[in-house]
Amino acid sequence: MGFGPRGALSLLLLLLAPLSRPAAGCPAPCRCAGTRVDCGRRGLTWASLPAAFPPDTTELVLTGNNLTALPPGLLDALPALRAAHLGANPWRCDCRLVPLRAWLAGRQERALYRDLRCAAPLALRGRVLSYLAEEELRAACAPGALCWGALAAQLVLLGLGLLHALLLALLLCRLRRLRASARARTASLTAPLVAELAGASES
Repeated sequence: MGFGPRGALSLLLLLLAPLSRPAAGCPAPCRCAGTRVDCGRRGLTWASLPAAFPPDTTELVLTGNNLTALPPGLLDALPALRAAHLGANPWRCDCRLVPLRAWLAGRQERALYRDLRCAAPLALRGRVLSYLAEEELRAACAPGALCWGALAAQLVLLGLGLLHALLLALLLCRLRRLRASARARTASLTAPLVAELAGASES
């Protein structure tokens, strides 16, 4: 069975389709060419960074943004990724960069990441991220909102526990008073009867 002009054109388009990425698969505001995703110099921050990239991405450009950290697992979710351009960002070297450091540790092409330097905190400014120990990153983390929230929750629970104990103590005191009052009433009611019975027995 032979191919007409239309059949040949359809076959050619089908063969060329994998070489181009559908526009829907490219996250805004990035540009995609094949398996290269370029999000460089777009003023991206932690909040505005795309939540995910196409899984077949082999090259990711994040150069020249305002990134201080990357969401955990963002690069690990790209199994085909061969190179990530991360320079010219104000990286804050604290515990949020532990996943990125772990990812860098598994890279063989270390030369590509020698320009990744800390912009903050002051104690680590200018240090190369790849050469920092994980302990240094974790030690740079000050107690954040999550830690203060957990502390506040524990204090609230402690306060509720103390209030519960106080209410329980008041309830026990009230029960003791009621029992004592009941005994006194019983004694006052039975005293005339006991006296009457005692008088009858004496006569």
